[in-house]
Amino acid sequence: MGLTFAKHETFYIRDGWLYKGIQAIQVDPLIFAKEEAPQILGLGKNMVRSLRYWMVATQLVEEKLTKYGKEQRLTEFGQLVAQYDKYQEFDNTLWLLHYHLATNYQDATAWYWFFNHFAPVNFTKQDFVERLTQWINTQSDDLKSPQSLARDFDCLLRTYLPSSRERSPEDILESPLASLGLFTAIEHQEENAEVKSRHFRLNLTKSNSIQPFVFLYILLKQQEKERNDARQVSLNDALREPMNVGRTLNIGLQALEDLLMRLEESESKLAVRLSRTGGLDQLTLPDISSKDVLQEFYQRSHASEDVKLWSFQTN
Repeated sequence: MGLTFAKHETFYIRDGWLYKGIQAIQVDPLIFAKEEAPQILGLGKNMVRSLRYWMVATQLVEEKLTKYGKEQRLTEFGQLVAQYDKYQEFDNTLWLLHYHLATNYQDATAWYWFFNHFAPVNFTKQDFVERLTQWINTQSDDLKSPQSLARDFDCLLRTYLPSSRERSPEDILESPLASLGLFTAIEHQEENAEVKSRHFRLNLTKSNSIQPFVFLYILLKQQEKERNDARQVSLNDALREPMNVGRTLNIGLQALEDLLMRLEESESKLAVRLSRTGGLDQLTLPDISSKDVLQEFYQRSHASEDVKLWSFQTN
């Protein structure tokens, strides 16, 4: 698979965009292939191309080439969001959008690399571009310009960094993912430097910021992808493996153990057991599919404003 950079037209996800895209696709799967799309969507041509990209990058839709052009169809995840949380009001939906973005190696390569391989504590734009360039060289012979990677940095930053007074008027609409609290801007005075350089922090996620549902879904999804749906995974893999819970949610050991406890206390059929024997820390997962977890969650969350996992039922 190829690597994709800077396909967002420099526009980060705006609040309300994904709702607009979902609604339009449900009416006409070929909407983004039509010349009149800007008029129908109420967006400029570049923004339409950007929205089309973000619908794919967040894995809300899949694109298929037809004789009429590329059509977009909602994925199972997209269908559930459209049915139960079309305005993306649940924090869990935002975490799921982030997860699907951070695991999209092909369509959102910079996002995938940042969370799964770079995973810094503090970082600068220069750090990002230099380290991403090095990683690309290990993945592909297709070299990317620093300007292209810098555009990805700017867009990723605006995806997760809350608004500040530095924003321009056209950036009034904040990215919904900024509310996850993953990024913080910090000022840093370099030694012998007259101006402060822009540094940023990737914040560890607290366990109470995440519903156990999201945690369980990601664990199960990774097992289905990488281990033929096996029920066991090492604690180290859960924390350190690309596309698993530790990397994608940016959680540490304490948060992981807290989430394990919350699952075990909620319902025994959903519990993830942690065993420490023979020097091997291992998780044993419940016998339920990630698809069923996702489906059940949205059905339950739609019925309750409390949006809790506690009442899950399994066969």
